[in-house]
Amino acid sequence: MKRLQLLVIFLLTSTLCFPQQDNFKQLDSFFKTLSDNNKVMGTLVVSKNGQVIYDKSIGYASVSEGKKITKASKFRLASITKTFTATMVYQLVDEGKLKLTDKLSSHFPQIPNAENITIENLLTHSSGLYEITKDAGFKTWHLEGATREEMLARMQKYPGVFEPNEKCKYSNSNFLLLGYIIENIEKTSYAEVLQKRIADKLNLKNTYYGGKINATNNECVSYKYKKGTLTQSEETDMSVPGGAGGIVATPYDLVTFYESLFTGELMSSESFSKMITIKKFPYGSGIFKGEMYGLDSYGHGGAIDGFATEITYIPEEKTTIVLLANALNYSISDIITNGFLASQNKDLVKPMANMTFIELTEQQIQPFAGEYEYFIENEKVSFTIVAEGNVLKGSPNPNMLFKFKAIKNNEFVQEKFGIHLKFNLKEKTLIFSQAGINPKTLTKKQ
Repeated sequence: MKRLQLLVIFLLTSTLCFPQQDNFKQLDSFFKTLSDNNKVMGTLVVSKNGQVIYDKSIGYASVSEGKKITKASKFRLASITKTFTATMVYQLVDEGKLKLTDKLSSHFPQIPNAENITIENLLTHSSGLYEITKDAGFKTWHLEGATREEMLARMQKYPGVFEPNEKCKYSNSNFLLLGYIIENIEKTSYAEVLQKRIADKLNLKNTYYGGKINATNNECVSYKYKKGTLTQSEETDMSVPGGAGGIVATPYDLVTFYESLFTGELMSSESFSKMITIKKFPYGSGIFKGEMYGLDSYGHGGAIDGFATEITYIPEEKTTIVLLANALNYSISDIITNGFLASQNKDLVKPMANMTFIELTEQQIQPFAGEYEYFIENEKVSFTIVAEGNVLKGSPNPNMLFKFKAIKNNEFVQEKFGIHLKFNLKEKTLIFSQAGINPKTLTKKQ
C-alpha cells in the first residue's frame, strides 16, 4: 500500500513539475534574448517557500578582465539599501533607543524645519526635505566623495518643499539622515551597525557597506548601453550614498534578508506592522507596496551608476524575485514579472521587441496632454502627460517625465518601464498597463 501511495505521489509531483520546468526554460530563453540584444547583464533569482527554485546569471562582472557574472558576484544594491536602514531604525525603536515621534531637531537641528520633522516622516518620505541628488554640483561631488559634515551642509542649504505630513515625495535625503542617526545612537559607523544587526544575525557572508569596486572580491563593475555598445559607468564614491544606497550584496543574501524580514526574525511584530503600513500609497517605511496580478507585493528598487536593482516579495505566495543588474536597457518590472509568472506555471510576458513605431504630428500629440487620476487604497494617484512638440512625455512625478513612443494614433509605450498607454479622447480616459499590474483606467482632470 505504501509503495502504491509513493508511486501516486511521485507521478503527481512529476506531472506538476514538468510545466514549471517548461516555464523556466521559457524564462531562460527570455533572459538570453534580452542579453543577446544588449538589454541586460546580471543575476535573476526566484525563491518560493524559502527555497531558491530558479537562478540565472548572464553577462560580465568585468568586461575588461573577461570575468563573467557567477553566483558569487556582488552588486551595489542602490536604494534597496533603504529597507536595511528602515529595519535597523525599527530595531532601535524596539530597544527603546529611538521613538518614531522623535524630532529630527534632536539630532540635526540645522536641517530646515527639523523641529517639525519626525523619524516616521523620514521613514515614509513625508518630511518635505529637498532631494539632495538634485543639488547643482551633484554630478561632480558624488564621484569625488563627501564627508558627513559636507553632506549635512548641502542639505542645510535647501528649504523644505512641503510641510511634514502634507504629502509623500521620495527623497534620498530622508535615508541619508536616518543612516547618520543610526550612527549617532550606536556610536559607530553605519557599516559596523549593518554587520552586527543584520549580516551577522542572518549569516549573510556577502552583504556589507561598499567601498571602491574590487573585482578581485567578486564585485561587479557597472555599464551602460550606448547605441548597443557597453560603456563602463562612472563610479559613485561610497562616502556619498550612506543609508540611502550604499550596500553591496549578492541576490541570494538579499533573498534571505527579505524572507527573514517577513518571517519576523528582525524586529517585533508591532514594528513590522508599522513598517509595511501604507499611509500614502505606495510608501511604507523603506519599502513600497504594489501588486502582482492582483496579489499584494512588497519591495524596493534602485539605480546607481549603471546598476539597476529590484526585489519583490509576494506574501500570499511566499515568493521572492530579485534582479540585480550591472547593465540594463529594458523594463526591470517585466523581468521581475516573468520570474513570478514562471514560478506560477503561467505564460510569460513576451519581450517588447520588433515593435513598429510611428511619428505623430504636434497637432496629433497635443490633445493627450493633461493630468489623469485614479484611486487606489483611498489615495488619489495622478499621472501627468505633457506634449512637447511632437513628443509625448509622462510620469506619476511631474518633475521626472519619460518619453513615450507612438505605436498607434492613440497608443504609446515606454520600453524601459514596460508601460503601455491607450487614450480615449472622446471619453477623456487613459488605460494604463504594465506587466504584473491589472490595467488601470484613469480619468482626465477637468
